[in-house]
Amino acid sequence: MSSLLKQEKERKIPRLQVALDFEVLEDALKISKEVAPFVDILEAGTPLIKSEGMKAIRALKDTHPDKLVCADLKTADAGYLEVEMAAKAKADIISILADAYDITIQEALHAAYDFNVEIMADLIVSRSPVIRLASLIDLNYKNTKLHYALVHSGLDRQSSRRTPLLELESVARLREHPRLAVAGGIRVTDIPKLLVYPLDIIIVGGGITRSKNPSNSAREIRKAINKYFK
Repeated sequence: MSSLLKQEKERKIPRLQVALDFEVLEDALKISKEVAPFVDILEAGTPLIKSEGMKAIRALKDTHPDKLVCADLKTADAGYLEVEMAAKAKADIISILADAYDITIQEALHAAYDFNVEIMADLIVSRSPVIRLASLIDLNYKNTKLHYALVHSGLDRQSSRRTPLLELESVARLREHPRLAVAGGIRVTDIPKLLVYPLDIIIVGGGITRSKNPSNSAREIRKAINKYFK
């Protein structure tokens, strides 16, 4: 068996994360209950946290203790403090901006070590995602390094039909990188194209939450992921 074929066979099925980008906590909780059977990670989206505060993170975890909860803080400063706040609200994964100062990221890793949570570096505003991510590979606190790198086309960029696929291809070519996540206007039809890459997390927001039947949409995306690995 070739090394490439062996590597392909050893890949794990990516986890599905739903981005709950709501303003009202009750709306997020309603959708979370509908889609929970088909997702692995519930994301307290940035708008939700800004609107409802850290209680949104805690409410998702309390409602779904068997699911991981990602706090999409997109931290740009006060790395230790913000990670600490989210961790105390029961977050499992916390996002920071990959283009934050190195010291901010290192402080976030310090808090991740202290509170046993994981850090996702969001490349959403990076002008050169590959160069920036490569510069962060060795950044650590007591050997705690970035757990995930998120290749992300933000909501405003999606309006120009820009997808994360080109950036994902470049990032995946790095000789060394954290576990990879992808987000940005993903629909069920995008899944086969995405699974060419060694992804750990696929994040879907509006493709699930804005559909007429969120539960069915989440089910279909889960089926598309699982089908690839049969």
